[in-house]
Amino acid sequence: MKIHIAALAVATALFTATGASADVYFTADFSGQINPGGANVMAPFSGNGFASSDPITGGFVFDSTKLPAGTGLATVNFSSFPDIGAISAATAFNFTLDGISLNLGDNLISEGPIAIQYKNGQFNGFSFVGDFAFNGSEYQLRIGGQSVSVKLLDGVPNVFDTFGFPTGNSLINAKINIGDANLTNITPFDPNAVAANPAVPEPSTWAMMILGFVGIGFMAYRRKQNGSALTAA
Repeated sequence: MKIHIAALAVATALFTATGASADVYFTADFSGQINPGGANVMAPFSGNGFASSDPITGGFVFDSTKLPAGTGLATVNFSSFPDIGAISAATAFNFTLDGISLNLGDNLISEGPIAIQYKNGQFNGFSFVGDFAFNGSEYQLRIGGQSVSVKLLDGVPNVFDTFGFPTGNSLINAKINIGDANLTNITPFDPNAVAANPAVPEPSTWAMMILGFVGIGFMAYRRKQNGSALTAA
């Protein structure tokens, strides 16, 4: 990851030096799996498509100008990205484990905003809480750093979650590999290019269009005048 961080720092400096936006974005993919060995994969998930060592896939956007310096844990909320409104929820953050698929739009803001977690200046996971339905019941998936857990919700609405609080033991335990240079497909991303409207003409095009409209109007006027002269004759 140190190599990645150094490369991103260089890329950020180049983007800034060329007059681009002060915020420089990248997309990246991550992976993981349900913990091998003694991992919890309990009913109703066990025997219903979930098993130890099942893979996790996901992707996210990050702002390279917000990579924290120093030691210890630090988080950067997705909401702090100036251009987050131009980035789709599925592009900003997506997470899939077998039949469980969640994205930024599924995050329970009342439980805490989604954030990227860093440790000693390196990627270390996420902070994410989201609910999903499975076999007629509601469950909560929670990511804390690199750890992933799934618990049953008690069904009693509260101020944080209409499906209730998580209860009992974790029914699935998993881990994502986001640190130690495990990110893949790191690619520059321009949210403004995605949001831009390519149909808006350039100023020179507008000028040509206006001249064309004037010419068409003049020709129509001449035809009308010639028609009136012929009628009078």
